[in-house]
Amino acid sequence: MIEIEHLTKRYGATMVVDDVSLRVEEGTIAVVVGTSGAGKSTLLRMINRLVEPSAGRVLIDGQDTMAIPEDKLRHRIGYVIQGYGLFPHRTVAENIATVPRLLGWDKRKIAARVEELLHLFGLDPAEFAQKFPHQLSGGEQQRVGVARALAARPALLLMDEPFGALDPVIRGRAQDELLSIQRRLGTTIVLVTHDMNEAFHLGDRIAVMDGGRLLQYATPAQLLTRPAESFVEQLVGTAERPFRLLSLMKVQEAVEPGHAEGEPLSLSATLRDALSRLIWLGQEALPVADASGALVGRISVSRILAHGRASA
Repeated sequence: MIEIEHLTKRYGATMVVDDVSLRVEEGTIAVVVGTSGAGKSTLLRMINRLVEPSAGRVLIDGQDTMAIPEDKLRHRIGYVIQGYGLFPHRTVAENIATVPRLLGWDKRKIAARVEELLHLFGLDPAEFAQKFPHQLSGGEQQRVGVARALAARPALLLMDEPFGALDPVIRGRAQDELLSIQRRLGTTIVLVTHDMNEAFHLGDRIAVMDGGRLLQYATPAQLLTRPAESFVEQLVGTAERPFRLLSLMKVQEAVEPGHAEGEPLSLSATLRDALSRLIWLGQEALPVADASGALVGRISVSRILAHGRASA
């Protein structure tokens, strides 16, 4: 889907992005992380040419973005920023319809798409379509911002700190909503964040940047078990590392035969969530059920810890 080749951006003598190369596979989420000033947002904006590169190139489906007129390129790519960038004088429906209207869609097609997206994001069209941004909560504005970015069915979505303004509870729900919708639509996403928990929760692959350089581009498990540099290891967090490893593993990987008392855990729950539940309840084991509700075994504290040690 996206090939970034030796991408570089200089402002005078200052190197902001330094010879970055990476590939984002179709239908995946790539997360770019790093400290402030690492070059994350500049890298993202060079993909849709909001920032012109000093050197290197970006290919989307094998086509050099420099060969695509800027307006056509940006109509093909959804873009979501922190604060959502909603037009305050336009209704929710009008905001979502922005790009389809620019592309010349007819009114019935636009209205149908707006209604489809509002339903997809859990916003009742009868209640929300005619509201203005100031009448929405932060979480609702975030959903409208993503809906607008997806309105013209782009295959690629760029997101720059999209959840940064949300409180922790709403932020977690917004992340889960994004994952659910991404899986349904198969959209390729490149997302910038400074939050490592968010990166591990969302990313199929994570790009770690520092001082404009790409230090490592790998799966979450590879970052945890084989950090390329000390900076990557520090960013991942030594103390949090065991828990982040457990968050990448599912109960189904460690379920064992036997019975236990209590409310069953799902096979799809993470081992981190399972361990938290066990500790909270003060139990050594809990039953495990499949998607149909049938009991398939149990999960225990000792089994989780042994599985985590073996994977470290």
